[in-house]
Amino acid sequence: MVNESFHIVTLGCSKNQVDSEGIARVLSQHGLTPVARPEDARVLVVNTCGFLAASRQESVGVINELLETRRPDQVVIAAGCMASLDQHRQEIPEGVDAILSTREWANIGHVVGRLLGYEDIPPEPPFDPAGMLTTFTRRDAGPSAYVKIADGCDHGCHFCVIPLIKGRQVSKRPSDVIREIRELVDGGTKEVILVAQDTIRYGADLGIKNGLPGLLRMIAEEVPDLPWLRMLYIYPSPLTLRLVDAMTEHPMFVPYLDMPIQHADPTVLRRMGRPSSIDMTRRLIDHARNRLPDVTMRTTLIVGYPGETEEQFQRLYDFVAEMEFDHVGVFTYSYEPNTKSALLDNPVPPEEAEARRAAIMELQQGISLKKNQALVGRTLEVLIEAVGEMEDERGRTEPISVGRARRHAPEVDGLVFIPGALPVGELIQAQVTAASPYDLWATPAVRSADERRRRRGRAIPLRVESR
Repeated sequence: MVNESFHIVTLGCSKNQVDSEGIARVLSQHGLTPVARPEDARVLVVNTCGFLAASRQESVGVINELLETRRPDQVVIAAGCMASLDQHRQEIPEGVDAILSTREWANIGHVVGRLLGYEDIPPEPPFDPAGMLTTFTRRDAGPSAYVKIADGCDHGCHFCVIPLIKGRQVSKRPSDVIREIRELVDGGTKEVILVAQDTIRYGADLGIKNGLPGLLRMIAEEVPDLPWLRMLYIYPSPLTLRLVDAMTEHPMFVPYLDMPIQHADPTVLRRMGRPSSIDMTRRLIDHARNRLPDVTMRTTLIVGYPGETEEQFQRLYDFVAEMEFDHVGVFTYSYEPNTKSALLDNPVPPEEAEARRAAIMELQQGISLKKNQALVGRTLEVLIEAVGEMEDERGRTEPISVGRARRHAPEVDGLVFIPGALPVGELIQAQVTAASPYDLWATPAVRSADERRRRRGRAIPLRVESR
């Protein structure tokens, strides 16, 4: 299939992004070439999200758009989470040429070969429960890259369909994780982000005790030249204490703790099937802040859960005000069939749920602004990810660089804007000059006394020694 091309549309979370990279690698190994525009591709793949009704609607909309505009010689494939839910699989629009679940995407080369009429494609391999964790070469990654270390989930959160989509947790072997990270760093990647449905339980299915802290230490030993290592989706549990302790051991471990708590009222948490001890949550947060003085705390919350009273919501609101998280994502409850929460009574009216979400977001904006303004004047390490243009009040355009500091995870947190065109993929020191609730503005920091003298016009000659 060396003369064929493909285009992938990725919807949903960072785990889906990793799967899309795996799909791209499989298709590339079969000779297909990736292209940036769907109209230039022979094969169109939509990696769907099935987590919420809104995400499934988005997936259906994207598929319909491709079906309406495709040429007769193009094939359209629906893959991913929505395709893994039996009760929603039939909602995928008619006209797609193939449907592949999260456990089947590793076979996409065979499927595409059959659709395009190639006879010499190897037969489909037998089903492998770890197929969704296929290790693949990551030569095309950018300055920042996700590495999925496990998939599936052993928890039974009453609102969540992930176990229905992914099944029980399956962890990638430590040696495979290390190999992927080594290849990424050799290719110039500066930040690796470990992701899973429940990252803190990495290795439990392999019989590894304290698997995630141990994996961090292995990465620090085997890939010591990795500048930033970040983790997302840390389920609140006593294991988090050991993780935080491990994060103090090496400067590559970004002091960033993403711990979704979902709520702060014990009754609501029990109805959610979540850890309901707020004292334990406080202990985890206090431990992180004591052991990692510059730690950035992120959490996600659900408001409008069935039966949530105004008093219970107020308890959550007060907890957010007390804890002063750096970043907060707030979602209104989404009814999902075949979950335990679908059987609960006393639904919260959608307009009330949205009002509660808006109240917490307004509260968090003030907290975030205060925290960001406290950074003005400080020097932060920033990973440059793109260069664009900005327009001044006179209509003139100037280059501007966009990056993230250690306190910013990709896609969900803020950005750092720096005037000028800086090398993409480089880590630079930048001094913060202004702040908004989400984003920072900065200028490159002067790195040495010699540089300061040169900037003031009093450069001194450099001494060059011959060898």
